[in-house]
Amino acid sequence: MIAIIDKLMPQLVPKDQHQLLRMRRTLMATGSGLVLTAVVVLSMLLGMVDLALPYFILLYTLIWLGNLCFPLMISYDINLLFKDPSLTIPQLIWHTFTNTVSIYLVPELQNVFLMHYLLVVLFGAFRMQRRGFFIVGGFILICYTTVMLLHQLKGDGAGLTEQTLSALVFIFMLVGVSIIGTEISSLRWALKKRNAEMNEVMKQVKEQAITDDLTGLYNRRHLMEILRRQQALAARGDYDFSLCFVDLDHFKQVNDRYGHKAGDEVLQTFADIARNSVREVDFVARLGGEEFVLVLVRTPLEGAIQVADRLRVSMEHAQLDILDPGHNVTASIGVTQYRPKEPIEETMHRADIAVYSAKNRGRNQLVTDRQLGSLLMSSLHQDDDMYEKAESRPDFSDI
Repeated sequence: MIAIIDKLMPQLVPKDQHQLLRMRRTLMATGSGLVLTAVVVLSMLLGMVDLALPYFILLYTLIWLGNLCFPLMISYDINLLFKDPSLTIPQLIWHTFTNTVSIYLVPELQNVFLMHYLLVVLFGAFRMQRRGFFIVGGFILICYTTVMLLHQLKGDGAGLTEQTLSALVFIFMLVGVSIIGTEISSLRWALKKRNAEMNEVMKQVKEQAITDDLTGLYNRRHLMEILRRQQALAARGDYDFSLCFVDLDHFKQVNDRYGHKAGDEVLQTFADIARNSVREVDFVARLGGEEFVLVLVRTPLEGAIQVADRLRVSMEHAQLDILDPGHNVTASIGVTQYRPKEPIEETMHRADIAVYSAKNRGRNQLVTDRQLGSLLMSSLHQDDDMYEKAESRPDFSDI
């Protein structure tokens, strides 16, 4: 039925999977109401209904306006305003009422329509809990008793003895079906709870597999997956990202002087600072030891330099109570931007060279891959100057 509606009026078919499931169940109930209406209309044509045609048309027009309210509420997400978005109890009470109308109009088919009551109760097994079964079951008994009394007052239907026996059998079946429905519902809720617990466990396992235990940052393995995804996005065009390799300066001295507990606290402090220095779309990972990587999404080199320098300054001024006063831990940072079509290992290699260049220049600074060439030339010039000075020194070997 949903496929037909999707072809005729696609705007009425929910896109959300949960809403689609609710719509499917609601249409099942509506389809059962359609069969009920068809039986009553056929009875009307056979002269079994003692009601004038205009009133009959008016009555079933109102009934079908009510039937269509539920799928339309789901189509326009109005059902989400209620505690139970499936509208289970309201739907069951409405269909119980329409079934009671059918029994009243066609008393000769009373036993047929009684089966529909049981179908209503079974439908509740999808969502209802025990309290809901009591509400719907009680409402069914009230409706059934009322229509039986009306039939007795009008002199329609079976005699009082037959009605009483029929009522007892029906009550027995209603109780039995309600108990079965309750059990089915309980199993469903237990399974749902178990699935939720299983999903939570799987989520924790996944987080443990991709995060570093000490800092809570992503680990090296997950970092490589992130970089491959970023590389794939860049391959599509109009997408860039940058890497910042970070190495904490003199971290070994912190461990040697204050112990590994102090070193762990320094790493955790840096992890918190790094998380607060980037956006939610960016990634921070721990390579191992005191080495970290920032993956800055949709960020060119200039933007990455600003983020890296802000991180460097924040770390330099971080309050580390576990260390002696005035003992600050700094960071050396290498920054590079991914170049189209290059292997991601090459990008990481440039950032790695840049961070070690920053350490060689005196630490607590950042170096970009663009600076590497000029730094290399500067280093060569310094080596030439040292060579020339060595050549100009007097030779005292013969003295």
